Amino acid sequence: MTASNIGRSYHAPRRVAAATATREAIVAAAERLFARRGYAATTMAAIAEEAGVTPKSVYALADKPGLLLLAVDRTAPGPGSEEVVGGLVRRYPMQRAFEEAAAAEPALREAWRRHERQRRAELKRLVRTAADAGRLRPGLTVGRATDTLWALITWHAVALLIEQRGWGRAKVAEWLDQLMETVLTGDGRPQD
Repeated sequence: MTASNIGRSYHAPRRVAAATATREAIVAAAERLFARRGYAATTMAAIAEEAGVTPKSVYALADKPGLLLLAVDRTAPGPGSEEVVGGLVRRYPMQRAFEEAAAAEPALREAWRRHERQRRAELKRLVRTAADAGRLRPGLTVGRATDTLWALITWHAVALLIEQRGWGRAKVAEWLDQLMETVLTGDGRPQD
């Protein structure tokens, strides 16, 4: 090494950009396939093909459970009721894949439990906001309202309404909003 090379840092913005694009392509492909096929039916080779990369590139990024977690993180909701309730309509296929994977992969079980604790905490924040505004129906506690919404507002209900009953996403989102209002205030007016 020459004296002129000492202290120089390696800087390759094109290489960094290419690596970032490859990573994004792999995670996006994993998300699409997990959502469409489920965890068990999605192979690493299929993810590589969908992403337009080699299987070696996929394995270099993460193993299958790790790819699922990256895909779940990519679709994580933001704060607020719109994301907690309405966002579930967009994310339910990934939620189904995540729960399926947690049942099959011991390495994912705790991640699923953390996800569910976080989902409950987000709902509790919404319930607490309603309670602070005096919008909870008489006799309903924050804990009871939170548990009720946590049990009812899940990917399971969304999948049933969309896949079995043929409801559109807008109708499901409206139903979720009405469900939340009914549980919290008793004033939700379901429409047919």
